[in-house]
Amino acid sequence: MTQISVLLAEPTPRAEQAVRWVLNNLLGCAVRLVATEDELIASDGAKLHYGSRAIPEVLNIRSSGWLKANGISPFEPPTGSMNGIPVLFPSDEGDLPFDVFAATFFLLSRYEEWSGLPSDEHGRPLTDSLHASRHGYLHRPVVDEWARELKEAWKRFDPGLEPPASVYRQITTVDLDNGFKYLGRPLWRTIGSTMRDAIRGNWKDLRERFRVLTGRSNDPFLLDEEARSVFNTCSDRVIHFVLSASRGEWDHAVPVDHPAYASALRSYTNTAEIGIHPSYNTSAQPGLAAKEIRALQHVIQRPIKLSRQHFLRLKVPATFREMEKLGIREEHSMGIHDRIGFRCGTCTPYPWYDLEQERATELMIHPFTVMDNTLCHKLGLSPEEAIIEVRAAVDRLKRIGGTFTGLWHESFLASTGANTEWREAILRIIQEARP
Repeated sequence: MTQISVLLAEPTPRAEQAVRWVLNNLLGCAVRLVATEDELIASDGAKLHYGSRAIPEVLNIRSSGWLKANGISPFEPPTGSMNGIPVLFPSDEGDLPFDVFAATFFLLSRYEEWSGLPSDEHGRPLTDSLHASRHGYLHRPVVDEWARELKEAWKRFDPGLEPPASVYRQITTVDLDNGFKYLGRPLWRTIGSTMRDAIRGNWKDLRERFRVLTGRSNDPFLLDEEARSVFNTCSDRVIHFVLSASRGEWDHAVPVDHPAYASALRSYTNTAEIGIHPSYNTSAQPGLAAKEIRALQHVIQRPIKLSRQHFLRLKVPATFREMEKLGIREEHSMGIHDRIGFRCGTCTPYPWYDLEQERATELMIHPFTVMDNTLCHKLGLSPEEAIIEVRAAVDRLKRIGGTFTGLWHESFLASTGANTEWREAILRIIQEARP
């Protein structure tokens, strides 16, 4: 691993975290912090200085001074552009025309969400209120693009520098919000649904329900062999997030201990990782997520280390702190419910930083790029239009060696019913996005 010696003219926990995010997490280089200019100059290999003045014969990144600040308060970073890429904290000095470390810290720390943003009825920040949306870069993984520009500038400065090349990856994730369409429901619900279909003349659904309940057909929401084969042959990772909660207004899943569903979940562990899908109220009721994790672990007999919030009800910092306390190592809720794009400005997993406590953590934040419900219901696209839109996002990520993470649902992957065209589109997207 390439080692980079770094001098922080004004060392702070935030500056150190930003440097590690960019150099270690995004460029794949080892970071060695030095205390003095003499120590930096005497160091072997690549050298970087982050401060307000230039040091000869090392790469200099001009500091905006913002990472000296403590606390959290509403803040609007200045904007600019470089080689057609939107940037934050532009500068006329240094070897890069902006403060890449302050810019990265602003986005990855979710600083604007800590200081408060308008939210929708589910407590999610309004997309139009995000800095990236207001300044036209929501659709771009700008943090990854900045890291690439830094690498190219550094290679011009020091042709011998060889950071590892970024490799494109695809992560396929499926949220199991229901488990089954027909199976596993209380008798009274099955009778009520059957009567409703009969009154409305939904004879196709009635026939399908009868065939499933009598064991002559598989439940449409069961992830079938064709879909699972596409996931695994085209993806670097496959993850299923399971809703394990009592039924509520927003939680409609089959109980995970229902025999048929428990059997299906155990079969999924043969081809996918399993994570928890904390229910709608977990963000407001401490301790509820722990109960749901225990129930799922009991069924699949495996520890749960991955999580994604139902309805993406991510609360900064409460959700991250609770997941960290519960032993979760990867949090996958960082995305946008009504757009294609990058809520935190990156497609690359990164460790969460607790701004209030000024501490680095081992909890990894895994951003996603797109969700099926977004394409269909929020953007109103047809399946063919969705393929075209997602293809553009995937092509952008392939060019920078990024990670494409799709968020799909079992209802959109059903082999029968109203969403069969969406199933075909999603499987085609996953196939086209293969590394």
